[in-house]
Amino acid sequence: MTGPVGTWARRIAELFDAHRLRVERAIARRTGDPQTAGDLAQDAFLRLARLPDGEAVQNPAGLLYVVADRIALDHCRAAKRQRLREAGPPDEELPAVGPGADAVVERNQTMARLRGAIDALPPKTREVFLLYHVEGLPYRAIGERLGISPRTVEYHLRTALEQCRAHMKRRPPR
Repeated sequence: MTGPVGTWARRIAELFDAHRLRVERAIARRTGDPQTAGDLAQDAFLRLARLPDGEAVQNPAGLLYVVADRIALDHCRAAKRQRLREAGPPDEELPAVGPGADAVVERNQTMARLRGAIDALPPKTREVFLLYHVEGLPYRAIGERLGISPRTVEYHLRTALEQCRAHMKRRPPR
């Protein structure tokens, strides 16, 4: 077979020999279903082979992996839809997954109070506290950045913790 169709078919055959196992592994990783990975990989090669203007493809291997990924994604979506259909409507008696509304409100209020406690710290103490607890810097790095000794960093952190604890123990405003 000669001409563009023959050349494209030959390129697909070469791609199949060179990439089949890797494409199957990629699909199996994406779907979590190694049993259907071979079928989905064949589908990817077939879709590529059926391109009307295959010879114009600059990077057939790259396109192959994109097509395979899309096929795997479609397979995952279809499987999820099928599981949802089989599960039926949600049972009103089952508890909701995740925290309840009260827990979320309480956590948000606690976080707001903690932010208020941090905001109430003296500027240098607040800066040391944030560098340590938010940015994760060690005492020495904080000291170098702020021009203070590691011992002074420790003092500021202890002060920050004491003041935050005291702030959090106070009754929240109603």
